Amino acid sequence: MQYLKDDVKNNILSAALSEFLGHGYKNASMRQIANTAGITPGNIYRYFKSKEDLLDELLQPTYEQFLQYLAEIRINIERTCSKDNTNPFSYLNMIQSTLLELIKESSSEFRIMLNLSAGSKYEHVKQDLIEFVIQILEQFFLAAPDLSGPVLAEMKVTVRMISTTLVEGMCMILRDHEDGATVRRLANELLHLYSAGICERLSQ
Repeated sequence: MQYLKDDVKNNILSAALSEFLGHGYKNASMRQIANTAGITPGNIYRYFKSKEDLLDELLQPTYEQFLQYLAEIRINIERTCSKDNTNPFSYLNMIQSTLLELIKESSSEFRIMLNLSAGSKYEHVKQDLIEFVIQILEQFFLAAPDLSGPVLAEMKVTVRMISTTLVEGMCMILRDHEDGATVRRLANELLHLYSAGICERLSQ
């Protein structure tokens, strides 16, 4: 009997993953998830209290891994970053490697978390990632001791613009491509384009 219950639960999770990928969390239908899983809509609530509970079951492991990776990146940066290092490429590469690792481990779940989680408790994840990139780039762009006033304010805007568009670019790649090799190739190309521009800007 327990095996049957586990099978039903796994069918629900598989159906929910497909529904969230197809319609996003906000527009996902519990009725459609139940239909796809081959059970009645009422029966789905014997396994999950709500749509949010169902999403949490799917995304929480990936979210915890995401937080762990960011913590490891932060530790690595604190160990290796120095005032003499004016090339942020290696630190951006850490972030890219982290995203690609998450894609490899939990591709569908990570896509939902970054692109399709509006209305859920995970909708902040993309903005958290943007803020994380901003913190890294500010170590390089704002390191000059003579930055102040309008120049400092303009540089902060530049950092935020670069960080936002870089993360949005990664999200677009994830949204439009499912093949792992294609995602990695496009992500590498995106990183190199941004890194070249960042290094040129820092040298000015």
